[in-house]
Amino acid sequence: MRMTPAQKTAARAAIVAAAGRRFREAGLSGIGIDALASASGQSSGAIYAHFASKTEVFEAVIAGGLERLIKATRQIESAAAADPRGWAAVFAERYLSAAHRDAVADSCLLPSLSVDVARSSEATRVMYAKALDEIAVLLSGGCVGPEQGRLGTARALLALVVGAIVLSRAALGGARDDMLADARLAASRLLEP
Repeated sequence: MRMTPAQKTAARAAIVAAAGRRFREAGLSGIGIDALASASGQSSGAIYAHFASKTEVFEAVIAGGLERLIKATRQIESAAAADPRGWAAVFAERYLSAAHRDAVADSCLLPSLSVDVARSSEATRVMYAKALDEIAVLLSGGCVGPEQGRLGTARALLALVVGAIVLSRAALGGARDDMLADARLAASRLLEP
């Protein structure tokens, strides 16, 4: 029996969602098509019906993850627009949480997959760079201080929060939480008017 267009869309979405979780946990080279098929409840053949290669699955994961980050950032902007510190401070606090750090499979893709993106095709890197620019411009609107320096502040904030999550995930014991606390303090200083 042939799949309806809605079933095809749902199967593709299931593959991308499961692959996103698995790539975040294991990296691009840490999982194969058979494991992606199992994680998504699909067959390997079904994956190849939607994607020509694991690389194409990865590209779809990156595109979806970046869209998700942009959407989440816009939601924080709307919800915290009245915060006197600027809503970028709220973004940093939420990003630098233990819950975000510990939920690797469902978290932002930047801490987990940026290294894999750096080793990817030029097209993937261009898509990633454009999305990072969009996120930085968006975040700059939530920064305080002179307008001409806000974009640089937003880029520094993004690098700070992503790097802190990466290092906190790798740290042991109390250093994991200390890393996040120190990064929250650094972010608040960076965002001072």
